[in-house]
Amino acid sequence: MPHDITCPYCGEELSIWIDPGGGDQQSYVQDCEVCCRPIDVHVAQEESEGFAVYVARQDE
Repeated sequence: MPHDITCPYCGEELSIWIDPGGGDQQSYVQDCEVCCRPIDVHVAQEESEGFAVYVARQDE
């Protein structure tokens, strides 16, 4: 399922894919399509059948 995020490095809006079958808690690294820097992506399933998505820089 697609989810929009903002790159924590360059500020560009990106669309990433979340795997609903990947479990309640997911963590992975995805490169920004614009600036090519690695983004830490953390996904947590919410009670409402949705997902909370948090992104962070790797250098923090």
